Amino acid sequence: MTYVPPERGDEPAQDQTRQLDVSPAPGGAYPAVGNGVDAQSAQPVDPFAGRPAATIGYAEQETPRDRLLFQFIWEGILVLLTANALFQVYLNRDDIFGAEFDLDAVGPHLTTVTALLLIAAGLGLSLRLGAVNLAVPALPALVVTTPAVFITDNLLVGLGATAAAAAVLAIVFTVLTAVLRLPAWLVGLATLLAIGASFTGLRELSERLNAGEPDSWSNPGALWLFVGAVAVSIAGGLIGLLPAVRDRFSAVKDAIEGTGPRDGKSVFTLLGGTFLALLLGALAGFVPLAFGLVPEGAFGLPVVGSYSVDMNATVWLTPIALIVVFLAGTSPWGRRGGVFATSLAAVAVWALILVWQHLGSTSSDPRLYAELAGVLYVALLLIGLFVSYGLDRLGRPKEVAEPEDPVFSGEMPPYDSPSGGVDDSGLFEPTLPDTSPPR
Repeated sequence: MTYVPPERGDEPAQDQTRQLDVSPAPGGAYPAVGNGVDAQSAQPVDPFAGRPAATIGYAEQETPRDRLLFQFIWEGILVLLTANALFQVYLNRDDIFGAEFDLDAVGPHLTTVTALLLIAAGLGLSLRLGAVNLAVPALPALVVTTPAVFITDNLLVGLGATAAAAAVLAIVFTVLTAVLRLPAWLVGLATLLAIGASFTGLRELSERLNAGEPDSWSNPGALWLFVGAVAVSIAGGLIGLLPAVRDRFSAVKDAIEGTGPRDGKSVFTLLGGTFLALLLGALAGFVPLAFGLVPEGAFGLPVVGSYSVDMNATVWLTPIALIVVFLAGTSPWGRRGGVFATSLAAVAVWALILVWQHLGSTSSDPRLYAELAGVLYVALLLIGLFVSYGLDRLGRPKEVAEPEDPVFSGEMPPYDSPSGGVDDSGLFEPTLPDTSPPR
């Protein structure tokens, strides 16, 4: 308190200390400062609260996909090569097709290319899944060997039996590869050899079950069947270009190899893709028989060459189908496949075989050409592997280089002297001993 003397002597001394007004504010609300409560929200006030943290969203980076430019460039080159091979066939048409060069003379050859194209399409589909199924080329011989089961008096029932056989083999293949994690090529090869070794027993079973005359559909012509096979191959290639399909195939491949999750979608995709691949292979034998394009009683496999239905035919047909698949540019790792290339490669291989057979028949030593036919197949397979590998390397996505920190190119100031100075920059020489006394 501060004492103030009175002005007049007869008045008592008074306390002149200024008193604070502590009357409550209107409305009975206490001030928000000092009591820790906000009068409006009645919530505690955090004195250390700052701005609310900004939510930062991290966008998931998409997996880079392969570039398809080089694949289409190769398909353009393949058009020229196929046209050249067909031109060579046309120049020797009289020796290859006979005196009359018409659609009837070309019909059996178109049937051959149709069957080969369906086999190559199925084999390429299994390769795109990352689980190559080498049993696909054995399915045509399986159908041709047992016509009493697959080519009955009711072809719809026979078609259902063909699909059922493909489904059973697809389930077995999926269980062994996706569940038991066996290598796909080993499972396919074992199935191929098992089917080839059972041809004798299947032929006897077909003879015992043969109870009626097999039915046949009206023949639209070998040309239209070939056009249908080409349409199926192109449609499959276009579907394989969709980003969602390519991502799903990559997930299936990772699940089989063990580098990715083995979820239900990948397993069912593998099952469905394997079923379609085996069904395409089975249709390569079913379609020629169902439309009466194979003579009655002839068990010659309507594929490249006059093979008999035995184990050798099944084994030799596999590399020919692989030649078509690899010449089409299908990646050995299932990264991409062709659109028009499979059809072009099938026609080109067929034309080359016809020209080779013509050269052998007109040469002075036909036996030499027959013995060198295996060398031709090996050369074509090596060329196909080279093309497939080259397209795989060229078509891989570009690696995005991370930005590097800029390198300092300015002049560094000199180190300060140990004794110090007025113009020192505060830097020190790390190699000098520490002169400060220990504490």
